[in-house]
Amino acid sequence: MSKLLLIDGHSILNRAFYGIPDLTNNEGIHTNAMYGFLNIMFRFIDEEKPDYVTVAFDLSAPTFRHNTYAEYKGTRKPMLPELKQQVPLMKELLKAMNIKIVEKEGFEADDLLGTIAKNSQKDGIDVSIVSGDRDLLQLADDKIKIRIPKTKKGSTEVEDYYPEDVKKLYGVTPLEFIEMKALMGDSSDNIPGAPGIGPKTASALIVQYHDINNIFEHMDEIKPPKAKKSISENVDQIKLSRFLSEIKTDVNIDYNVMDASINNMFNDESYKLFKRYDFKNMLKRCDGNIQSEPDCYEHFTSVTDLSQVEDIFNKAKKCVAECRKVGVSIMAEHELYAVSLTFGEKDIYYIPVYGFVLTDYLIEKLADLINVSDNRYIVIDNLKDYLHIFDKYDIDEHSFMDISVAAYLIHPNNDRYDYEALSKEYMSMLVMSRQ
Repeated sequence: MSKLLLIDGHSILNRAFYGIPDLTNNEGIHTNAMYGFLNIMFRFIDEEKPDYVTVAFDLSAPTFRHNTYAEYKGTRKPMLPELKQQVPLMKELLKAMNIKIVEKEGFEADDLLGTIAKNSQKDGIDVSIVSGDRDLLQLADDKIKIRIPKTKKGSTEVEDYYPEDVKKLYGVTPLEFIEMKALMGDSSDNIPGAPGIGPKTASALIVQYHDINNIFEHMDEIKPPKAKKSISENVDQIKLSRFLSEIKTDVNIDYNVMDASINNMFNDESYKLFKRYDFKNMLKRCDGNIQSEPDCYEHFTSVTDLSQVEDIFNKAKKCVAECRKVGVSIMAEHELYAVSLTFGEKDIYYIPVYGFVLTDYLIEKLADLINVSDNRYIVIDNLKDYLHIFDKYDIDEHSFMDISVAAYLIHPNNDRYDYEALSKEYMSMLVMSRQ
């Protein structure tokens, strides 16, 4: 049986934003809502192993509910800038992961989720809807499970609702839940309902009469008297509240579930965004999915001819003299046994101690190159690992720019700063090890 995971985008982002302390990356971009969203999404993906995933978002434009009742959601405070900043970034990240996004002007995410869920159920697909909004309980059905993440004692627990669970909690069916909301209203959405009617009274009345129209027809029987008075004086308001509370399940939306197939979530593009936002646990999910850059190998040359070595160092000196960077990688244990130089986009040379190319000769050439540079145009990684070599041959270590130190200053919490790790992080490139 195929499975579809539907996610209420703004609801889960909002929950993550207020549930996780503020996080920022090195650019000062707030990331806590995105980070929390991804963790919640992957929790459900790992648990359910769905075939399809879709995230629905609200748009800022008014919906048909606003057009009917201008005060709809009118009591809500504006979205905080720190959260608002993350909404388009979250969408960008989901698109990079090939996660299907749906949104439609004039409708709320709930309406899109309801439409997709009901249509998918008709097609024999099992559906799970993840949201922090209990309004979606009205969508619970035989093949539609509503999953509500809740924080309890510092950890996230999930409440699952099929129709029998809704009835157990409220005493009503999912469709009768709409009638309940019509009576009691919803302060978070500024749905008025009938003044003075709370969840217990609303539940008891719907259990007995099943819908608001039947209540209106039996107005003389309604108890207690306060409830009877409130309902009789607010019939139009209750009808309006029902209209506002009901989630649409027939929105005309261009949606094909096959477009929501899980496919290549962890790729070069998503890796770069995970890296940009410092989502380390997400980077681990990408391991094995980042392709090696062919140019790294295509332009790699191992050199053992003395005349070639002379020419390579002369080219490197020219680059430094022209204020261009030259990358140096040193292979050494107790003694230097190889040097690698790179300059330009396609010039990568590995020069081992071999034949006429002796250690002293390589050191002499390296020192000569360094003497040309007085502005740190020579780039190296993990400079401290080679200080014993430089001290031995009287090479000035201050002539180097240490990219490992630079990377540490940008991301002090990383585990590694060697050139292999930096190539993967900053260039999405797997390179050959020194080993």
